[in-house]
Amino acid sequence: MKFRLILFIIIIFIVPISTKTNAQLVQVELFNQFSIKTIVIIPMEGKYQLISEQGKLYKLKKNNIIYFTHVGDSISVWDADHHIGLFSKVNLMGTAKYNIFKIESVYPALPARLYEGDITLETANNALKVENYINIDSYLAGVVEAEAGPSAPFEFYKTQAILSRTYLYEIINRLGKNYKIGDDVNFQVYKGMCQKNANIKLAVIHTRGLVIVDSTSQLITAAFHSNSGGSTANSEDVWITSKTYLKQTDDSFSLNQRNTEWEDSVTIADWLNYFENNGFNVLDDSTNRKLLNIVQNTREKYMLIDKDTLSPRKLRSTFKLRSSWFCTYVNGEYVIIKGRGYGHGVGLSQEGAMQMARQNYSFLDIINYYYKNVKVVHINKIS
Repeated sequence: MKFRLILFIIIIFIVPISTKTNAQLVQVELFNQFSIKTIVIIPMEGKYQLISEQGKLYKLKKNNIIYFTHVGDSISVWDADHHIGLFSKVNLMGTAKYNIFKIESVYPALPARLYEGDITLETANNALKVENYINIDSYLAGVVEAEAGPSAPFEFYKTQAILSRTYLYEIINRLGKNYKIGDDVNFQVYKGMCQKNANIKLAVIHTRGLVIVDSTSQLITAAFHSNSGGSTANSEDVWITSKTYLKQTDDSFSLNQRNTEWEDSVTIADWLNYFENNGFNVLDDSTNRKLLNIVQNTREKYMLIDKDTLSPRKLRSTFKLRSSWFCTYVNGEYVIIKGRGYGHGVGLSQEGAMQMARQNYSFLDIINYYYKNVKVVHINKIS
């Protein structure tokens, strides 16, 4: 029995989730934060057909190399030996049961990644637009690995899979068939297929179809961040909209973790220059002293410095700080910034949730700890 279990785990780890079934596909724009000019695609498993607006062009087998370059409003396509042609749109369609390809951006130079499924290339904004068509389970496994890393507890992976699925379906439901999903932090980080931990794929399978809804049975905004610093934030204190399920929570599970506390520094000149450019009277001794010695015992949306309003969130954005929950003091020519937490602080704290999983809390316990008055249901139960 033990041998069979080990064999099953090995198979799940090696074999992609993706199959040529009727599983729902998701469309993801790859490298959406970059202006891609030339990429190389190499089939690693299965078989692919190269198809353009002119029809079928080319059959690709394992390790065939194809180059795609943006030229004006067209895509120039080459194999290892000759020029295949110029096209406005090109599709690489997998024809085997399992299809995996490697893609590497040559210009700009980016690390190679492995993906499952199919791919479409066209031109947009003077660059190549690269889209991956992949079944939802495979996409979510890639997202969970990218967002949570390969070394988290299994119960946390189930939690993250449900959050990521909820996030995905909420976008699709809100925007309809014209939804757009990128692969960077503005959406959910997706760096290709899950490769490093078989438990991630198992977690996606074990929670298949499960999403989080609020008290009105609507999909929630499944906000999460790295570490709350000991207290999560109300959604209205970070963003415009107030959500009944995104409310402040005292979060002891996020204490004593890697990102609970942090420290940074900025020169006094740069620090005060920011405030002077934003209307503060830095020449006033009282104002100057308060700006150099900011105190936040709890998360603050705004702080009143004399008659001016200070936004910790804007300071975080300007100086690229880990969070907006920090205090400051002067040491020599520098403002020392001592902060708590990592991220916006709304919703689930990943490090806190991992700690809960280590203490044998279930994914339902974790979700109900960080989100108020919610339920976990199957997506088919939602209108």
